[in-house]
Amino acid sequence: MTNPLRHDTYLPSTYELLAKGGDERIELDRRAMTNKYGCRTIPDSGLIAFGSATASTISEAGFNAADEVRIRLLEALQTREPAEIYLEEISRLRSEFADLCGLTNLRGLEMIVSPSGTDAHMVAARLVDESAKIGTLAIMVQSTETGSGIAVALKGTKINLTKTIDVELIDIRATDSSLRSIAVIDDELEAMVTTAVARYDRILITLTDVSKTGILAPCPRRALDLKRRWPDVIEILVDASQFRLAPSTLQSYLTANCFVVITGSKFVNGPAFSAMLLVPEAAACRLMTQSVNPALGITSLQSEWPQHWNGIRSLPNSSNFGLLLRWDAALADLRAFRNIPEQDVETVVHAFHDAIVSALGHTQQFDLLEQPSLQRRPFAEGTTWDQVQTIFPFLLFDIDRKGKRTPLSTEKTQKIYHQMKVEIGPGAGRADQPISSFRCELGQPVSCGELQGTSVAALRLSLSARLIVKAVEEGDRGVASLIEQGLLAFDKAAFLSK
Repeated sequence: MTNPLRHDTYLPSTYELLAKGGDERIELDRRAMTNKYGCRTIPDSGLIAFGSATASTISEAGFNAADEVRIRLLEALQTREPAEIYLEEISRLRSEFADLCGLTNLRGLEMIVSPSGTDAHMVAARLVDESAKIGTLAIMVQSTETGSGIAVALKGTKINLTKTIDVELIDIRATDSSLRSIAVIDDELEAMVTTAVARYDRILITLTDVSKTGILAPCPRRALDLKRRWPDVIEILVDASQFRLAPSTLQSYLTANCFVVITGSKFVNGPAFSAMLLVPEAAACRLMTQSVNPALGITSLQSEWPQHWNGIRSLPNSSNFGLLLRWDAALADLRAFRNIPEQDVETVVHAFHDAIVSALGHTQQFDLLEQPSLQRRPFAEGTTWDQVQTIFPFLLFDIDRKGKRTPLSTEKTQKIYHQMKVEIGPGAGRADQPISSFRCELGQPVSCGELQGTSVAALRLSLSARLIVKAVEEGDRGVASLIEQGLLAFDKAAFLSK
């Protein structure tokens, strides 16, 4: 005898479900069918994914993976409760992620799935603050380099907590977009911590690896030195939301007892809003026995936490199938990337970096923002592909007939950001191939202060897992084709800036 259909077996279509279970940033505009990042939840094979520093349109493989999960969910919902199914699927997701990142042998590692990197920061801050008797201070780099909602998430005001966390910011770029000295940044961090230990019994240092413009700050060595001086006070949270890390680097952070936030929606190219908080063994042993603030239930569900944590029963026992589909789409792209030998990844990354930096250095219309080398010692040793920059932030300039350079305003840069995704029509005065039909995603403009009295923002051309996989699969021609596409992106941006 077959079971009758349940009343709750309905699920939206795959493209609709991919836009649910987050916040207003991933809701689809009814006319354009894009979210606030300008991305659709259906594949667009003609759009080049250079925008992974912000968000990417879903890949064919990612959409197919999400669609397969939805079909499986529909079948399971005939006979089982949504929360039961969701718990099983999230457990599978954790296992697959750990396997793809070489984390299966890290004893005691715990993984908390979260709708977004911002929400994962909020969870980390609340876990640390739960054991504070006096108070907690969170220290992070400037919001323009991390995300406008991170400071609010750390503080706790996003969920209207009566007990909030104090947050201090450290600038890593000056008001003219130039890079501040890493040594100065580290000295500022140490001064903050030295003062704070007299006022707070918990301090959360957020180490950003990497920021929106590719900066690693503060220095990992200095952060670790501070933790060694005050081991019972300081926790280190590595904001690796960009997820531009080799497996060995990720493993090193966790082995050193750092919390790590990663997302599947930046370098990996999954749809926006899929994140995870990784909790190392030593911290997990302390935290799993304490209560979990029920206010986290606004964005966090029981199934998304390890089930042996004592405090999770205060969270809703429900499901977020939109988050599940987004993560499965990300895993499809991550799986393809992990199948590429690291030596091939290094070859593509180095060749692309050298070509893009050279191109930006030989034009008057762009200025590449200064980026320091990525030094993660003592956390990571050896040579890996993630020691090479894969985010290329650049300012745009207008050049008059006399050769005078005038920086483009933030408003004009924002307009170009949107125009990069559409074809150039004959009426625009440039209908020749290949630039007229070239469409690509770039990273959203990042505010960089003022130049010549003008508010400016940097566009970002970013290398991604999807682009690297395609370049390797195409053999000898693949890297050259990828570089050509990057140069075409600059050609189009230069044309649009006139």
